[in-house]
Amino acid sequence: MLKFYQKFTIGILLGFTLFAINIVILEKNLLPTIYETALKASSIVIGGIYFTIIFSDGIREILIKEKNSSQVSIVIPNVVKYVGYILVFIGVLAVFGVTSAEALAGGTFAGLILGLALQPVLENFFAGILIISTGFISIGDHVRVLNSQIPYVPANLPPYKFFSREYIEQGLEGTVVEIDLFYSRVLLENGRELRIPNSLLLKSSVIDYTSKLSKNIYVSLRVEFPLDKVDLSTLEEQVKDSLKEFEIEEGPYLSEQSDKDNVIVSLRIVADVNSWKRTKSDALRELLYLRSKMIKGQTLR
Repeated sequence: MLKFYQKFTIGILLGFTLFAINIVILEKNLLPTIYETALKASSIVIGGIYFTIIFSDGIREILIKEKNSSQVSIVIPNVVKYVGYILVFIGVLAVFGVTSAEALAGGTFAGLILGLALQPVLENFFAGILIISTGFISIGDHVRVLNSQIPYVPANLPPYKFFSREYIEQGLEGTVVEIDLFYSRVLLENGRELRIPNSLLLKSSVIDYTSKLSKNIYVSLRVEFPLDKVDLSTLEEQVKDSLKEFEIEEGPYLSEQSDKDNVIVSLRIVADVNSWKRTKSDALRELLYLRSKMIKGQTLR
């Protein structure tokens, strides 16, 4: 990926090339007037948009490194980018000799037509402003977007989950990597990039796994124990002893029998929101170790 100074150098060379082409053609009158005007306008568009993009990207990189503020790193580069686009548009109008009065009159009529034609675009634009200004989501947040218009397949297996106290969090999960004024990018857990229109995102419910209000998550565990191998009067204490390194939030309880030969022990433990899968895995391993010891009739450690 090119660095800022490399992109800027390319931009300077591009600007000199466009300038030289215009000078040669205008001085030697190689093209009719209308084509000369179109060439000037095209040069302004190409050069203006290029420099607008590299400057906005450069400012974003600087703000992310120095300010470490996701909202500032979004707002300022976007303002620079769209102000640059407006200046390019004004420059093109000036080349075609459009006066301010004509531009205002034409802009009013064109604005009415475009406002109706580009309603989805404007909806995404204003939704983007709201998302950025309110902090609805921020770059770096680990989120799950819940919306019926975003396709997903809810988990419905295994069947025993019907009786579980856990609930299925549907939707798509990933990390927010960019918020633009029209759409946002979420990097999914499978590595694919999801681009969500801001209007759709603003209408969605979002689970924020990196919320500053909650650093913990409650994880449910359910393990079957054979009835002919356990002492029901001490089973709960044995489970607690095997999980003494973990913070038990609720339980353990003897839940419904899964069949005539086994009883289910259920409980909930507290885990850090960023490492709950590892915590659940470690706790489940301890319970399975306890179950294995009971089945083999070994002395519990």
